[in-house]
Parts: sequence; structure tokens; C-alpha cells
Amino acid sequence: MVAGVFLHDRVLMDRLRSIAFALLTPFFFLRAGTLISAPALVTGAGVIALLLLVKLTAKLIGVWPTAAAFKMPRRERTYTTLLMATGLTFGSIAALFGLTHHLINQAQYTELVTVVILSAFVPTIIAQQLFRPASVDSAEEEALGEEDISIIRH
Repeated sequence: MVAGVFLHDRVLMDRLRSIAFALLTPFFFLRAGTLISAPALVTGAGVIALLLLVKLTAKLIGVWPTAAAFKMPRRERTYTTLLMATGLTFGSIAALFGLTHHLINQAQYTELVTVVILSAFVPTIIAQQLFRPASVDSAEEEALGEEDISIIRH
């Protein structure tokens, strides 16, 4: 019966999906976070740093040329590349799957989840502090001349 309702009311289905994700997602991340081992963070610091470097480099190699292909200015390209360096949800799910199915151990899980979290956190902080594009609201844009807007946007 519910499938029939969802078939005819796509908006209701999208709203219920959004509510379900909004309610269940925090529980997943809380559960995933409680499985991190503090001693493994200390002993695996070198592995974490190496994996973080590899992950960020791989994202840079994938995103930077794509942004360049769309002729984005250098500053916005860097900003976009840094923000696209995340993989928080998939990385967390994959690590938790590996742990629960005994494909990886607790220390490896800790290292992987820490890298996933850092790969979302560190580039975002760098992007926001160093490369955030200037924003001009519509009222300011109307008050500025064409030449001023082109200077702000470049």
C-alpha cells in the first residue's frame, strides 16, 4: 500500500526520505565514532599522516584538472579542489563495514576513520581561511558598476 502511495506522490517520498536520513544519520556517525580507539590513534599517527597525504593528493589529481577544464579561475579552482577533498560518508561506511565483517581490525578501523575525518576537516579549514571566494549580495552588486564587479570577481 505504501509503495503505491509513494509511486503517485513523489514529493511525499522525498520528504520522508529526508526525514529518515536526518534522524538516522547522527546515530550512524555516533556509532562509528565510538569505535575509534585512542591508543591506536597514537600508535598509528604515521600511517594516518601517510594515508591522509595519499588521499588528498589523489583528490587533487582528480579535481584540479577537472576544474581547470571548466575554466575556473585559479583561486576558485583551489577552493573547489579543497572542498571536494571530502569522502566522509562513504569512507565511514566502508570502514565500519570492514570492521563489522572482520575484514579489518580495530586499529586499522581507527586509522581509516581518522583519515576520513581529517580529509574532510583539514581541507575545509584551509579553503575557508585562505581561498574563500568574495561574496557580493545583489544589493551591493546593483550599487557597483560593471568594472567594479569584474574586479571583485577576479
